[in-house]
Amino acid sequence: MHDAIIVGAGHNGLVCAGYLAKAGLDVVVFERSHRIGGACITEELVPGFRFSTFAYTANGPGPKICQDLELAADAFSVVSLDPAMFMPFPDGDHILLWRDEQRTADALSRFGPRESEGFVAYSRFMEQAVGIAKDIFLTSPPTHAELYDRYRDTPLIDVLDAMLTRSHWDVLCDFFDSDKIRCAMARADDVGYPTAVGSLLAEVMEAANEGAGVEGISGIPRGGMGAITMALADAARRFGAEIRTDCPVQCIEVESGRAVGVRLKTGELIRARRTVSNADPKRTFLSLIERRHLDETFMRKVERIRTRAGNMKFHAVLSDHPRFTAMPRELRDDPRNVAGVRIAPSLDYFEQAWRDCLNGIPSRQPVMSVQLPTAWVPELAPPGKHILGAWIRYGPGRLREGTWDAQRPRVIESVLGILEDYAPGFRDLVEWQRLFTPADIERETGITDATIRHVDMTLDQMLHRRPIPAWAAYRTPLDGLWLCGSGTHPCGSVTGAPGHNAAAEILREKTTSD
Repeated sequence: MHDAIIVGAGHNGLVCAGYLAKAGLDVVVFERSHRIGGACITEELVPGFRFSTFAYTANGPGPKICQDLELAADAFSVVSLDPAMFMPFPDGDHILLWRDEQRTADALSRFGPRESEGFVAYSRFMEQAVGIAKDIFLTSPPTHAELYDRYRDTPLIDVLDAMLTRSHWDVLCDFFDSDKIRCAMARADDVGYPTAVGSLLAEVMEAANEGAGVEGISGIPRGGMGAITMALADAARRFGAEIRTDCPVQCIEVESGRAVGVRLKTGELIRARRTVSNADPKRTFLSLIERRHLDETFMRKVERIRTRAGNMKFHAVLSDHPRFTAMPRELRDDPRNVAGVRIAPSLDYFEQAWRDCLNGIPSRQPVMSVQLPTAWVPELAPPGKHILGAWIRYGPGRLREGTWDAQRPRVIESVLGILEDYAPGFRDLVEWQRLFTPADIERETGITDATIRHVDMTLDQMLHRRPIPAWAAYRTPLDGLWLCGSGTHPCGSVTGAPGHNAAAEILREKTTSD
């Protein structure tokens, strides 16, 4: 009889295991894969080339979690990108977002008289919005009413109201006249499109973490994203947790309305006082638990959880870094300037990519977040070579017709065609390539519909409604069963916050019951 079983050795499961083990609980983690890390891993997809197969940017776990779990300052090292992003446009124009706020503001002045001051003002607005998010990031989720009560009669009330009632695009229109600048700032990758009400909240929550590691830096980990989960696994083991790989869980065992442990695919029954699922909510309730153990009304709500923002991931080995024609000539030969590239040149482009997905079609002109990690961490590849990774949005979890194997060549061709248009000669640089379709990602990681944040980050699936109302504080209708994955508050991304918060609630209940 263990004190706690964790289902899944992804980053949140490892964070939760570390906290529970540090508190003296007997913890065992079961991982279906041969590797630790879930979607936060480093793999040699090609010998000698270390890819961050799925998650690829470190913006967590932040300093508090690293300090609480006693991770050394050098447990994993993160390199910050500067410029943080390069966005090319079809007409040959571009935007570069630098770490230096004034440098970015000065560069944006060429788009019009209001844009430079607008960027500074927008930065102050976002700082306030992120400040609100930070207040609730490492806590159980508040309701909208509780937030309004907290910030009523303060200068932040209008900022909070924008987060809860307006879209990111709408707010950007307050500060900028240029649609190009709005496109460069807009984010809605886990919502669908930037004009959706609540898309600002999703962006703010993802920005609320203080960065990765003790130093709080966001960027590319040396050693790839797997360096983070290896450090978290080492911490959990140091506190006494056991991590068992190649141990897929067949089901969560329930007796008299209480989760009592798990049955492995080997048939072995492992009992525990608490079972904590790091799997996404749909997989937890629709696949790992027999339906008869749960109320039918609850199950229908689970089935209606939106997991529509499916992703594809493209990887390539390049013989050199790509040269984008939109990049200023004096910056073109430095690969660090294209270490982070965003392709979403207009609002119509973004929304059409989303409409394709809703219609069961892989986005024909996809939104792309492209990373060239070897520009800053060259040791991830042999000398003179580069690796490229790109999130391709969107890919429907369920196709309208055909199979993903049949669709794969068309998607690869669209990715290559787009990059060739922006960076002539790109095709000639490609020495190896691979596309992970939504079906591949779901098979590899277990994440339903390849919704990498587990649950779409729409307004009705955030805060006290994440993943569903009444069951947002890591608890479930079954006694003894908890959730700790990215489908819970505050958000997805590699922050470790859901694992931290779930552990805090579990320990709070333990203290009360003791």
